Amino acid sequence: MVDITRPWVVDQPLSTRFPVYTRANVGEVSPHVFSPLGGSMIGGAAAEQPWKQALVDFGAFDPDEFRDDAIDIQGLVHGYIYLNLSNLRVFGARMPGASPELMDHTYLGERADTPAYQPHPDDAKPEYTERILATVGRVFATESRDDFTTDAANAERIRAARPDYATLSDAELVQHERRILAEEYYGILYKHLTMVYESSLVTGLLEQALAPFEDPSLAARLLGGWGNIASAAPTTTLWKLSRLINESAVLTSAFDAGVDGVLDRLRAEADPGAEEFLTLWKGFVYDYGSRSAAEWDAMPRTWETHAHIPLGLLERMRHQPADRDPEAQSARLRADREQLTAQLRERLADSPEQLGQLDLALRLIGIYMPARELSKTNTIRIMHEARLALRELAQRYTERGYFATPEDLTMIREDELDALLADPRAWLPTIAERWEWFHELEKLEPPYIVTAGEVPPITSWAKKAEPAVDIAQPGELLTGLPACPGTATGTARVINSPDEATDLAPGEILVAPITDPGWTPLFTSAEAVVVNVGSTLSHAAIVSRELGIPCVLGVANATKRIPDGAKLTVNGTTGVITVH
Repeated sequence: MVDITRPWVVDQPLSTRFPVYTRANVGEVSPHVFSPLGGSMIGGAAAEQPWKQALVDFGAFDPDEFRDDAIDIQGLVHGYIYLNLSNLRVFGARMPGASPELMDHTYLGERADTPAYQPHPDDAKPEYTERILATVGRVFATESRDDFTTDAANAERIRAARPDYATLSDAELVQHERRILAEEYYGILYKHLTMVYESSLVTGLLEQALAPFEDPSLAARLLGGWGNIASAAPTTTLWKLSRLINESAVLTSAFDAGVDGVLDRLRAEADPGAEEFLTLWKGFVYDYGSRSAAEWDAMPRTWETHAHIPLGLLERMRHQPADRDPEAQSARLRADREQLTAQLRERLADSPEQLGQLDLALRLIGIYMPARELSKTNTIRIMHEARLALRELAQRYTERGYFATPEDLTMIREDELDALLADPRAWLPTIAERWEWFHELEKLEPPYIVTAGEVPPITSWAKKAEPAVDIAQPGELLTGLPACPGTATGTARVINSPDEATDLAPGEILVAPITDPGWTPLFTSAEAVVVNVGSTLSHAAIVSRELGIPCVLGVANATKRIPDGAKLTVNGTTGVITVH
């Protein structure tokens, strides 16, 4: 039996200067144990340096406040990644108009188990406020973020220059992965992390501008229908493919026979419609093949490597009526936003200062929300090129009999790859032990909040298979964060992975643990969306607002508390879910 009480392969000591950590926010994008490859290539120390630099350049920290040889902004505890809450609190103490308590509320909501903030003498100093104000002034003066369009062109260049991995040696595959990371990925990651902090200033400004109206639904309505959202683009393309299927008897027959083998069946057809579909499908995979669920993992099931996942999403989408067209939905939301904006401006006609603040906030929202999503898309697309080289290596080792599956490579740290190349068989016992260790850790529910020196023994952690939650009863009200306004009633369909997309029928309500861009094409097939976790700027919120799907996020244990098949009413305006 493997000893799981010791630190996981990529764990590091927690910070004592910034001692409080939380699973909030990061639990949404990284719900599982970080593999040795993921923790050494994508997260952990690999991502820490650009993250620290982003905070320093924002003006919120000095470089010497962080440890040189450790991670301070993240935390890894028995393989589960945490976000440093103390770091966020210091950020709040130094940010004009913010506070440590506001950061707690933003990331944790109202939780009784939140430890009290303990001020440090260095937390609030005027020099940090001055630097941050300089950043605020720069952000508020922004006229465009065309630099992210330039970055998108660079990501396209890298994709177009992809070598034929089959012709590269094992060592060349590793060299290619390292070159992409060093020369392309970490720089674009820095820009994305900087964008995350800058966009939070913009949404904060919007909240301030809307405060006089005392209507919590206004922000969600004003954040939707802007168009040009990169994470919503795949949904629009899949919708067009779904309409092609419905217009063609050949395509419909091929999909009626099932998703498995559908592309081979279409290739065997001498039919113009089948040829058009396959051409568009190839373009879809080229443009969006980097997307997946768990996009920050080392070897996720991307749409390019696991085509059955987007095909399953397409299978659900083709059964939707024409009025679910995402472009039409976005246009409707845009009209609603523009009408609401006119009404609010009229109400502020006698308050020029407040009107100016609202106009500035909306102008910046129109710049920063599309840029934020394009930033994430660029980052993932470049990372995909590095990961594909390692997937080719993993596939080879599987074919040679070293690995049971390509995923065995994820049990190797990035800095161990050279030793693996030198003697693959020598690593097989280590891989087997780490898989056993990994699966034991995966059975456990990590504490939501931990403090350095006071992490509960792992033997006391609850098991995921034994949730200490009550099943929601008829008449019960569940509450969360209203992400997209509107009301919908339907049957709950609990989906734990996009692989289960075919289980979602038209008119049903999607209840999911997380939703990153790999999930969002399912939104068009759902009457409403309910998610365990999430925030105003999570991908689920942004995409639901573009598609006009009522959405409630941050419903604690929704996938465990809401029975599959229960009838629900989801109010995306108030954040209340009624269980019928």
